[in-house]
Amino acid sequence: MEAEKTYCNPIPLPDYPIGRNCIEGRTRMDYRETADPTVLYEEGKWYLYPSCGMVYWSEDFITWKHQRMEPYDCGYAPTVVKHGGKFYLLACSSALYESESPLGPFREMGPMLDMDGHAVYVDDPMLFSDTDGSLYLYCGCGGAIRGAKLDPDNPVQLITPLEVMFSMNTEEHLWERMGDWNEDGSYSWTEGAWMYKREDTYYLTYSGPGTEWITYAMGAYKSKTPMGPWEYMKTSPFLSNRSGLVRGPGHGCIVDGPGGTTWAFYTCCMCYAGEFERRIGYDPIGFDAEGNIIATSSSEIPQWAPGLLAEPCKGNDAGLVPVTQHARFTATSSAPGRDPIYAIDDSMLSWWQPATEDENPTLTVQTSFSGTPIDIYSARIIWRDVGLDIKKGVLAGAFGYKIEAEDGDGKWICVLDRSESREDLVIDYRPLLHVKAKRVRLVICNWPQGIAPGVVNFTVFGRWEENKSVQR
Repeated sequence: MEAEKTYCNPIPLPDYPIGRNCIEGRTRMDYRETADPTVLYEEGKWYLYPSCGMVYWSEDFITWKHQRMEPYDCGYAPTVVKHGGKFYLLACSSALYESESPLGPFREMGPMLDMDGHAVYVDDPMLFSDTDGSLYLYCGCGGAIRGAKLDPDNPVQLITPLEVMFSMNTEEHLWERMGDWNEDGSYSWTEGAWMYKREDTYYLTYSGPGTEWITYAMGAYKSKTPMGPWEYMKTSPFLSNRSGLVRGPGHGCIVDGPGGTTWAFYTCCMCYAGEFERRIGYDPIGFDAEGNIIATSSSEIPQWAPGLLAEPCKGNDAGLVPVTQHARFTATSSAPGRDPIYAIDDSMLSWWQPATEDENPTLTVQTSFSGTPIDIYSARIIWRDVGLDIKKGVLAGAFGYKIEAEDGDGKWICVLDRSESREDLVIDYRPLLHVKAKRVRLVICNWPQGIAPGVVNFTVFGRWEENKSVQR
């Protein structure tokens, strides 16, 4: 079992951006936020452009690196397209930018212009370069998705009016209704447009009913031309999930990867500190016999990286499951109302927080109820930096920790040492030294000054016995 060839959602991104606190009176604290991913696969590398801070890139689809780009944050929902040998960047209510490199720097070209030369500022934009050299703009963050054709030689210029491609339909599409139970059909945030072309079919994907709901999901319309007419894709929503850590997968993109694979990147909701506290995940998709997009669901257990399975959309799990979720536990301490159970309760809205005076916080969790050791392979930690306060100079930073495992003889073995880490990773997923363990423990060694460490999730992944069919 090669756990180093797996990834796990939500994905670990270094230097996670600070939330924009854009809804006054509805955020509880400074917090981390990123969402609305645009991804390019260019010459063997993946480039990820999310809201609130750019850019990230990866060569293996597992480890992401951060390179601060100019502009770093030009608005929500950035879109980047390669067209005519250059890269163009646009975001909500922003100007258009261009660069010779996917990593920037990007130069401002000015606002988008309508056919009369007036500035046009759009929400949730998407730029699409077709195979015939034509260029299109899609947008919408309200009741409809709109589209227009652009001048391919002067991309700021619209050469057709912005027209409605399709509108919300809460009467026929129940999943578009607002609320955690789709109980409110009065409106839907039809948003997050993305155009994907496969052979002679155009897929204009969108999301609804809103990023704050666990019912947030991705659907699509199909056409034989980039401007319609559009037919509702009957497998919509093709990506959804209402439970677990990675729920409400919406506002994303579709990108081709190596080995003929196709992947959906998406936003998943966290929403403790505010409606826009979110994370990012990705999973493979496929197509049925009628050309409709299909997906298994958003995942939260280890998945194989691209190229390891021929048809990952039929099941991409690496054969590992949580062995610590809702297991028996002990902890050296806990702050009032922040009990240890909250680190292993499969929720993004709660966390374990040790007592202030605890200088060596440790959480110990059983992997086996019977006491028989279980094979362990990897672990995920999701941190909360409690007390983050930019104005007061309480800044985000690295968490240092170790994971130790108790073997069948009662001996404790260090299976991962990140005690000297200087990486700012609010989410961390790592392969472990493969051992058979009865218990595991997370030892928090250090944390940013002024921050109280909180553990939203501590999960160790393994399995009861070796299953040769999932070996790679």
